[in-house]
This record gives sequence, structure tokens and C-alpha cells, in this order.
Amino acid sequence: MRTVLVCVKTPQAGQKISACATRMGLAQAVKSVEGSPELFLELGRRQVDVVLVDVALAAPDPVKFVKTVRARSPRTGVLLSGAADPRTAAMVVAAGARGVIRTPSNNSDDLLVALAQAIMFASPTLQRVTEAVPRQRSTLQGMKLTERELQVLRGMSEGKSNAEIGRDLFVSEDTVKTHARRMFRKLGARDRAHAVAEAFRSGLVC
Repeated sequence: MRTVLVCVKTPQAGQKISACATRMGLAQAVKSVEGSPELFLELGRRQVDVVLVDVALAAPDPVKFVKTVRARSPRTGVLLSGAADPRTAAMVVAAGARGVIRTPSNNSDDLLVALAQAIMFASPTLQRVTEAVPRQRSTLQGMKLTERELQVLRGMSEGKSNAEIGRDLFVSEDTVKTHARRMFRKLGARDRAHAVAEAFRSGLVC
């Protein structure tokens, strides 16, 4: 089975990724590895749809990192996440990366949102996997999000923090959190990553 391979810094981050993938029904399709050496070993063992790695883990030369991944596994898409400056983002894309998922910080929520976007990028291969997994809750049918909740969801899908979303919408961070809690309940989502994945899957955001 092909996978999304997520390069993480710590075992704790890997556990969060595994838990998130399980909630999405993708426990067998998402694998985390610690650091670049383990990443390249894994690429030698199997065909991978997408590699997701933080810009910091691709240091000191993200461009060389992307070229190395592409040389070893030409059919693998490379996505970087993190606070990359525009020049670095342009250079890694020119080197063969499929894109850079902007995340304002390195907290676990940002990593999980980036994972959700990587999973959607790997569709339709992984969508077929999720369709084979029984759902444990209702789908989005009949769930109506308000315009403000949709705006918050779109901000999350772009990797923005609650504070950034609040500034964009001219509301307080607490107000954003209130909209997010209501939106999570409607989507049956436990966290940002789960909400973003469901949003991409259902076409609420694209």
C-alpha cells in the first residue's frame, strides 16, 4: 500500500500523527519517520505518494533535500511545511517540490493540518482507502456551517493560527475559538486536522 510519509522531530510528534491518521481511517497509509536518515531508508523500501517534511528538518539546504528525494524516488511528491520565506518556497518548488504548506509555528496543530492537506494532495489513491474503512460517525450531509464558520475553516485549511484568522476577520481570538468549537461539533471533528480533512473531502474547501 502506498503511503504519506511524514518526517517528524520526536517520537511524540509521531504518536500524534498516528492518532490523527487513525481517526481519518488511514492508519495503514500514513507513516511517520524521525529525521532524514530514516526517511531515506523508508523511501528505499516502498513507493510513497507524498513526503511531508518540515522546512527545519530539511535544513541546512532544503533545495538539496528536495532534489535528493526526487532523485531517489522520482514518483514521490514532496511537500514542505513550516514558516518558509517566499524566496525559499520558490526555490524548493523550482527544485521539484509540489508546494510549501505555510504554518506559522511548529506546534502540533500546525503539523496535523499540514498532514491533512498532504493526505488530500495524495488523492485519489488514499481516498479509495478511506472509502473502504467503515465510518464511525455521520457524514457531513445535513450539516450546515455558517458563513463565519466556513471562513474560520478556510483559514485553518491555509495553516493560519487562531490569532491570524481573527485579524483577517476583524474578530478576537476567543471569537475564532468559539466558531471553531461549533464547527468541530457540526463536522464531528476532534481537532483542526480532522476538520480540515473532512472539509477537503466534502468539497467545503479546495
